[in-house]
Amino acid sequence: MSSRPDKNACQAAEAELPGPVLRCLADVEPREVQWLWPGRIPLGRISLLVGRPGEGKSFLTTDMTARVSTGRAWPDGSACPAGSVILVSAEDDPHDTIRPRLDAHGADVRRVHLLATVRRRGEGGRLVEAMFTLEDLPALTEALERQPDCRLIVIDPIGSFIGGGTDSHRDNEVRAVLAPVAQLAERYGPAVLIVAHRRKSAGTIADDLAIGSRAFTGIARAVWHLTRDTDDKRRRLLLSGKNNLAPEGTGLAFDIGGIPPAVQWEPSPVNMRADDALAAECEGSDDGGALAEATDFLRAELAHGRKTGTEVKAAAKSAGISSRTLDRARARLGVVAAPDGYRGPWTWGLPNHTAPDSANTAKVSTLANSGGLGEVWPAADGETGSPEGGRRC
Repeated sequence: MSSRPDKNACQAAEAELPGPVLRCLADVEPREVQWLWPGRIPLGRISLLVGRPGEGKSFLTTDMTARVSTGRAWPDGSACPAGSVILVSAEDDPHDTIRPRLDAHGADVRRVHLLATVRRRGEGGRLVEAMFTLEDLPALTEALERQPDCRLIVIDPIGSFIGGGTDSHRDNEVRAVLAPVAQLAERYGPAVLIVAHRRKSAGTIADDLAIGSRAFTGIARAVWHLTRDTDDKRRRLLLSGKNNLAPEGTGLAFDIGGIPPAVQWEPSPVNMRADDALAAECEGSDDGGALAEATDFLRAELAHGRKTGTEVKAAAKSAGISSRTLDRARARLGVVAAPDGYRGPWTWGLPNHTAPDSANTAKVSTLANSGGLGEVWPAADGETGSPEGGRRC
């Protein structure tokens, strides 16, 4: 007979003593990650949405809320599990903003619940209402008990609900508040989406620009960034930052339009990450950076006369200048593009350099009598248009 002590008896004895708590991984059952939005927002975990004020974060979370409340598919076509949603919101009025937006997005408002205040015992034992914070963990627990089908909790913005006793710039204090919320999410199963503002300072890593401690991005399992397209300010880009639970995914784009206004998704994915968008912002700034460098390059390249667009683009690529930055530099200098002869290569030149017109004049005149009004002809260099602005007369 073995003299080895019974394993369960040893564990029971250890539970009564101070010391390390060891868990053998052989006793842990592996399981797949469960998703609210497959590959993007995990269930039972904290995710982070970062963006500047006015970028459309609340519109985005409203669209997500509407989809969860009805079980309508996500914009990328993936399935969305139906359930209740708890909105922890401070910046928008429920009467004139939150409810009308939910209606505009087709939400089932019977499954959407706003958590803004909690009742506490005040002086003399009387119940008083106070603003909810994440320090009110028992209240959040009770809310989840009342809504057992909750699939999504939105906290918008985190700065309003972190709690007055917490310094949002200290890692240990932020983790002390968020870790219990993460445990609550794992226990009850909803996805927790925390909305954070983005700091104004520049940087090269998008995840580092969330206001407050890096613990926000550290404890989140997925981080998403909402920003405007630098070339089209109406267009919003939802781009990935870190994702600990899935492969790197594509971004998505939408604008906000209609009456009443609502999110309108584009059908095609966006092959860009949040860091790429941040780099594009830096290139587009007038701070003596990449745009200034590209402008100086283009001015020198065209200083002695016109060159084909193909030549200029190849030289810019060799110089490490992106096509996006080159286009901005071209617009800044007012570079004139025109074909060199009928269907000849398109050439670029500075405004003070005359565009070739000896062959074009005759051809444009001929085309004007051909009946082909308003058409655009392709050029060998991949450009379209005409010397007069891109269309036949």
